[in-house]
Amino acid sequence: MSSFKELRPSARVGVLVPTSNPTVEPELHHLVGDDVALYAARFPYTPELDLAARIERYPDVFLANAKAFGDMELNAFMAAMTGASYGLLRDGDDELCAKLSAATGVVSTTACRAIRSSLEALSARKVALVSPYPDWLTKRAAAYWKDCGFELTRVIMMSEEFRAYEMESDEVAETLAKIDGDACDAVVMTGTGMLTIPAILDLRETINATLLSSNLCAAWWIMKTVGSKGSDELAAACPALANCLF
Repeated sequence: MSSFKELRPSARVGVLVPTSNPTVEPELHHLVGDDVALYAARFPYTPELDLAARIERYPDVFLANAKAFGDMELNAFMAAMTGASYGLLRDGDDELCAKLSAATGVVSTTACRAIRSSLEALSARKVALVSPYPDWLTKRAAAYWKDCGFELTRVIMMSEEFRAYEMESDEVAETLAKIDGDACDAVVMTGTGMLTIPAILDLRETINATLLSSNLCAAWWIMKTVGSKGSDELAAACPALANCLF
C-alpha cells in the first residue's frame, strides 16, 4: 500500500514566484523530495512596466504579498527571485529578508540569500558568475556578489537581452563548458527562471568546481531550514551541498 508521503508533508514552504517564470516550481519540486510541500503564489502581472521598472518595485511586491498564503501554517517562506536583491547589495538584502520574516512570521529568504548561504556552507570564496541578464543587470549582480565578499574570477553574460525563461539546456551547458573550474571554487548560475539541473547533471563530473544555480541553492536552503535530510535528486545534482545538510 502506498504511504502517500507527499500528501503528508513534514513541512510546508511558501514560494513567491515571478509572474512569467516557468522554472521555479518544476526545479524545486524535483529537488526537495516528497516530504516537503511547496505552495506557490505569483507576483501581480504588470506588462506596462519594463524589466528595470519591475525590478525596482519588486522588494515592495515581496512584502505586499507576504500574506499571500493567508492562515496556512508555513515552516518557511522564499521570494524566488534574484534580480530584485542585486540593487540592494548585501545589507539591503539582509534587511529585506528580516522584514519578510517579520511579515510572514516564519524564517524567510530571497533567492540571493539562499545562494549566499550555500556558498558559505561550502566555504567557497572564488566564484564564476553565469548571467542570463542584460549588461546593466549583470553588472548589478557582479556588484552584489563582490559586496558579499566573494571574488569573481569570471563573469559570463549569456545574452544582451533578458532570456532566462527561454534558455535551452544545451545553451547552459555550452556556457558552463567555458568555465575554468580550476580558477574558482564554485560556479553560480543566477536567475531562478533559467533551467539548470539537466546541464548540471551532465557536466558536474567534468568541471572541477561546484556547480550551483539559484533553484538548486533555494532547494538546499528549504531543506536546511525545515530540517529535511535531503533528496536523492539534490545529492545527484550537488553531492557537496547535500552533505552540508547533515
